[in-house]
Amino acid sequence: MNTPRLLFLASLVAALGLRADDTAKRIALDLDADGEYEASAVTFRRQALLEQDAQRAGQWYWFAAYEYAKDKKWSLSNRMLDRAEDAAPLAVAIPSAWLRAENALRTRDWNAAVFHFDSMRLGAATDDLRLFATRGAAAAHLRNRDITAARAVLAEYGQPPGTLLASIDLYAEGRDKRPWLGGLLGIIPGCGYLYSGEYWNATRSLLLNTLFIWGMYETGRRDQWAAFGVIGFFELTWYSGSIYGGVDAAQRHNRNRLDATVNAIRGDQQLSPDTTQIPLIALGFAF
Repeated sequence: MNTPRLLFLASLVAALGLRADDTAKRIALDLDADGEYEASAVTFRRQALLEQDAQRAGQWYWFAAYEYAKDKKWSLSNRMLDRAEDAAPLAVAIPSAWLRAENALRTRDWNAAVFHFDSMRLGAATDDLRLFATRGAAAAHLRNRDITAARAVLAEYGQPPGTLLASIDLYAEGRDKRPWLGGLLGIIPGCGYLYSGEYWNATRSLLLNTLFIWGMYETGRRDQWAAFGVIGFFELTWYSGSIYGGVDAAQRHNRNRLDATVNAIRGDQQLSPDTTQIPLIALGFAF
């Protein structure tokens, strides 16, 4: 945290006659703009402790949670959400459900993500917000490899856009690659990559292994055993890499296929708070 700059900003806003909460807001947003999210969270958190009004304190805590989430400190973010909900449960219900759901996705807790998205969609006041939460819950079900539940949550919405169900159907009709089979095929250099559609890696693996085998043959034929040993070491490395690479390629194929479907389900809409209204939490859509 840049302490001299914080002191300067605090002195400046005080000289301009701004209120303490305006001071905290300006400092926190300045830190956020510089990517110092933890320092911004601490500033919001400090203001929450100073706040006399319980609802406003809860809202300050929520913004502290939001900044901690941006800093990838999800456990601290959830702790601030606990405090926000204790102070102002009604004022932060929907924003907290959304942020908890996003934190759960980041920590790969798919069941928790589904729960919080469901809480959000059941309490949503607008169709846009309800559809956003529905898409989030469906995506979390997909992450959990539960295609049936993903379809069901979209069906509960009523009439979701047809492209959402089409994306799930397309994913269900596709097939994951088997990592063990990719490794087995990797015994023949390049075939493991070829199995997962990684044609460039397949070509590179085939060429390099062929080159090293040729080098081993030539050095052995000429009794150049030192060079044979060096080339043999590199060939062993590349050959084992062909086998493990076939496993990785299959896993990568499966991950990319799932990621593409999840991205299609969630869409381009992202929620974010309107910082001009702090400490009021006003969520809006960004693309």
